[in-house]
Amino acid sequence: MQSRYRFYGLLYLDAATSGGVNLSRGANPVDTYLRCAATCHASFARQGEAFALITNDPNLVRGRLAELGCAPIEVVEIPFRPVVPRNTRFYAAHFKLDVLDAFARGDLGSHVGLVDIDCVLQRPLVLSDALSVYEISEQVYPAHGMDRVRRDLEEVAGIAIEVPRWFGGEFIAGPREQFGLLKTGIDACLPRYVARLDALHHLGDEMVVSAAIHRAMREGLTVDDLGESAQIVRWWSSKTYHRQVSLTDAAACAILHLPSDKSFLADRVGKAADMTQFLRDYETMFRRKRRTLQASRVLDRVLRRPDRLVAEI
Repeated sequence: MQSRYRFYGLLYLDAATSGGVNLSRGANPVDTYLRCAATCHASFARQGEAFALITNDPNLVRGRLAELGCAPIEVVEIPFRPVVPRNTRFYAAHFKLDVLDAFARGDLGSHVGLVDIDCVLQRPLVLSDALSVYEISEQVYPAHGMDRVRRDLEEVAGIAIEVPRWFGGEFIAGPREQFGLLKTGIDACLPRYVARLDALHHLGDEMVVSAAIHRAMREGLTVDDLGESAQIVRWWSSKTYHRQVSLTDAAACAILHLPSDKSFLADRVGKAADMTQFLRDYETMFRRKRRTLQASRVLDRVLRRPDRLVAEI
């Protein structure tokens, strides 16, 4: 049974996508992202959830999806306005702020959610009338330090923050009214963010939205952390600075975000839709990837210390 929510992915096409983020070498960024979107869409459809793809070039997206043999996806165009210089790191990610503006206006529905296209939905979500978010502070602190995160959030938010909370950009959902409160916070934070682009530890929508949430919570915004209820997890098959949950625990979450495995997600198009098989195939890929990484590390140490060849191997 379909819920009252409408979920959206975002694919902003321009020169910013040509470099790709977390893509395998030689991969075509546009095709990879579109195939990821098709896999994401299929996972939502299996759970009876509405999913559409927001873009700035709907004709290209529809045409290329058909050429790639992907199932039809509803494609939506909204107004976009650049808020940072074109050479800013993660330039395209800033257009998520335009999606949040459209959510606040009610243009895309009364209960809406934005999900990264390198996510899959494994089981139905349980969402409240709060703004559903994913706090990843414990994933951010080890890399940058709590004091640095707090200082940057305070600079952007323009308020003192006793306990800094960092929210991942892969998922956010809620009623239009909650997005209206969030937009008020974003509008207050955005000028300070743009003025401090050269000094912040992170650039992108996560910085603006995290700071805005701290401000908006003072004005009545309520948030529900889906990570706390084990409904979402960001899981890396590559090295991290933080300790991850096990793959078994990650596989039990409703939303599984796989930012370092876009090629795997793209390759799922046209394959078995069953999530059990998806997870078996993913575990097989991960174990192979891990063995390759371990072998590479051994080789790197051997090349630096040839006298340790026998001991290492």
